[in-house]
Amino acid sequence: MQLAGIFLGTKPGQRNIFDKWEQMRTAQKIEKTWTKNEILTAYLNLTQFRGELRGLRAASRGLFQKEPSTLSDTESILLVAMLPYPGASYKVLAKRSCILAKKIQKEELCDYFESVAKKAISKINNLPSTEGIAYHVALKIFRENPEIFSIDGKIKTTIDFDLQWKITEIAKNNLYGLKKQNVSETGILVLDNISGAVLAYIGNLEDSNSFYVDAIQSKRQAGSTLKPFLYGLAFEKEILKPNSILEDSPAEWNAVSGIYKPSNYSDTYHGNVQAKYALASSLNIPAIRVLDLVNVPDFVEKLKELGLNGLKRADFYGSSLALGTADVTLFELTNAYRTLANGGISSKPTFFPFEAKRIVQENFQEGNFWNRVYTKKSADTLSEILSDREYRSLSFGLNNYLSTRFFTAVKTGTSQDMRDNWCIGYSKKYTVGVWVGNMNGKPMWDVSGVTGAAPIWNTVINLLQEREEQPNNLTLKNSYIPPARQLTELSKIPKILIPGNETIYALDPDIPEGRQKLHFYASQFDSGFKWILDGKSIQEAKEKEVFWKPEKGFHILSLQDQNGKIIDSVVFEVR
Repeated sequence: MQLAGIFLGTKPGQRNIFDKWEQMRTAQKIEKTWTKNEILTAYLNLTQFRGELRGLRAASRGLFQKEPSTLSDTESILLVAMLPYPGASYKVLAKRSCILAKKIQKEELCDYFESVAKKAISKINNLPSTEGIAYHVALKIFRENPEIFSIDGKIKTTIDFDLQWKITEIAKNNLYGLKKQNVSETGILVLDNISGAVLAYIGNLEDSNSFYVDAIQSKRQAGSTLKPFLYGLAFEKEILKPNSILEDSPAEWNAVSGIYKPSNYSDTYHGNVQAKYALASSLNIPAIRVLDLVNVPDFVEKLKELGLNGLKRADFYGSSLALGTADVTLFELTNAYRTLANGGISSKPTFFPFEAKRIVQENFQEGNFWNRVYTKKSADTLSEILSDREYRSLSFGLNNYLSTRFFTAVKTGTSQDMRDNWCIGYSKKYTVGVWVGNMNGKPMWDVSGVTGAAPIWNTVINLLQEREEQPNNLTLKNSYIPPARQLTELSKIPKILIPGNETIYALDPDIPEGRQKLHFYASQFDSGFKWILDGKSIQEAKEKEVFWKPEKGFHILSLQDQNGKIIDSVVFEVR
């Protein structure tokens, strides 16, 4: 039953009668499939012990700095005593441990439990949050492929640990700034475009009340993120071209429930607009007109080809489908955008290195892994539209978090009643999907795609690009020295000189934290430039040199030009 509860993501004391019924059904399925040994192994590998420590190995390393196989009898009994009440005080744990020790004729250990428990618990708060950092990944794989886990719960995946950790820190920093707008949760997914390898998978954050709910697999209303696929279908059918004119003015449509009268997000209209501007600027009225041209059943079928599997029958939807009233998961939606990044050909994402390798070996050939959803021409047209900041300027202006210094194509979306906020886009090598909102369905306050999910997306995609641009080695072979004029031009490109990329700072314990400052310095700082730290502007920083009060954690520092383009970024850590 306890293992079933972990799989279903419900906590003891928070389950209603329907949750309990589902838990019982799941428990019966588990018992029919696995041996008692396998069930116990799964439970010990997935259960929460204390704080952020999940699984026996994480608890052993976090509390005692040991592998499970090297634990003493005293430490082993303490871990078992912790299972029913992970948050109990050291005195309560000592009493429970003594009861267990007596049952196995280890009564002589009772004198040691209190001191060992007190020492272990006092250390836990100083541990780096690394153990259990991919909890939702482990849970998803275990649910779908329990047979591939070894007895110690170890399995090799495509997750990049360093990237997973850094993006988790990015999420924490950005979400903290959104709490005042009633935003509690986020999900972030990073896919390798060619192989489909899942490189980072943040299903939720540790301090969320809904941590056990995987935001990446939860069905949420798609909002405007479906519009590119609608326009792509119109391009495929040759009903529409990027320069085709669409009318953006107030209009009404007949619906089963009465008259449907949508409006644009900004409640302003632009008259006749080209399709490329209507799509990139996410105008609602033109999108519904496009749906009228292609028809709802064909659009639903195209979405299913893209892997959006939870859609209802076509006759369930009306004109509002153009505005994303269908429920989708971040996992499905991010991979659908990956299809556009790959020129209209699709494959499923994977967590397994051996499978990712086979997908790459297929080299986009239709068959075992790949299937074509859009023609390359249509997909490339969509990429061009979604990458042009001028086309999106009608709604978003030129200066926003959707602009990058390198190629990216990106789209935002916000669901009805402000319950879901998305930003999904891709570079030449990676596709990144971000969702923010509340797992309990409560609406956000004054959050749009550009102010909610987009700053996280921008920081993550810049981090990925930064990793790509780092040289693999420092060997000079057949070196080339540019002409003096070219060197002069290169030297004029603004760069962040301090801090250096991947610098680690340590706070001095002998100096009051309020008196410690970090030095940021740029090679040049033109009028209109901004310092951007963790996705937010440092308002008081208007010079090429600035001093910042350090905060512990991982940070992304960027230099933004007067057009809103990020021209340089560095990663640093404060310990």
